[in-house]
Amino acid sequence: MTTPLVSMHGLSRAFVSSKGMFGESRTMRAVDDVTLGLPAGKVTGVVGESGCGKSTLARLALRLIEATSGSVSFDGVELGGLGPAEMRQIRRRMQMVFQDPYSSLDPRYTIADSLLEPFAIQGLMPVGATRKERVAELLDMVGLAQSTASNFPHQLSGGQRQRVGIARALALKPQFVVLDEPTASLDVSIQAQIIELLERFQQQFGLTYLFISHDLSLVRYFCNQIVVMYLGRIVEVMAAPDARPQHPYSRALLESTFAPDPAKRRIVQPLGGEIPSPFALPPGCAFAARCANVSERCRRERPALADTDAGGRVACHHPNR
Repeated sequence: MTTPLVSMHGLSRAFVSSKGMFGESRTMRAVDDVTLGLPAGKVTGVVGESGCGKSTLARLALRLIEATSGSVSFDGVELGGLGPAEMRQIRRRMQMVFQDPYSSLDPRYTIADSLLEPFAIQGLMPVGATRKERVAELLDMVGLAQSTASNFPHQLSGGQRQRVGIARALALKPQFVVLDEPTASLDVSIQAQIIELLERFQQQFGLTYLFISHDLSLVRYFCNQIVVMYLGRIVEVMAAPDARPQHPYSRALLESTFAPDPAKRRIVQPLGGEIPSPFALPPGCAFAARCANVSERCRRERPALADTDAGGRVACHHPNR
């Protein structure tokens, strides 16, 4: 792996909620003590069940929300120490493609207005005929007709809207792009087109992606390294997409994918046990209640991420060998 473009150290984000008008407040650590490096020019995938903290981690990486503790560095610059003006400058180099193409575009803006919005925010708005040329370039880049520029979002399909979202994210030629489940709300055939587009841009421009997805087979195809999260914590970092998972949760998660070839299908063993409440995590391993390899040490001592022989990291007292 190359030098990290984005580095997270001890990153945590807690949310506080109340049980009711007279109830005591409760704290949930959506992201808990995450240390991770995103190699420059590579694709890092993040997988896990709903509510494990994937989207929160994505927003922390861009400082769209503030961390409770820990730090995020981009190209050697710690984002937490930057003021609004400095943060606006560095945002030219980092962008995000959101999950829902229906809500990520302002319905009052034409597509041209949406594509020009990043330039306006950064004070780089093209003038005269150059403005129209820039819009045409961006539309052509994502395979949309130039006539799309005068349309409003409701006049486009979901796949077309997501292409606009990608064009807008790449308008300022960033180095780092967060993809928060960019294909989740699209038809399967459209998903393949969007992934092909993202893959082409990643190779053409040398982009660094943080790719959030529920589609485990897609993550193994698209990503260079895979991060597995469980209840806000990283339980494993797989250094290669074809690496053998060593954490019991990673193995159960990745082996649950559907194989189109009947000869390659496996009998999926469902996980037993109860998922702990995120408001009251156990003192040891959060996966202990569902793990077949559990011991008393697991119940009382939280495992730390340790290096593996395959070049990854795993947080488990009894990893699969």
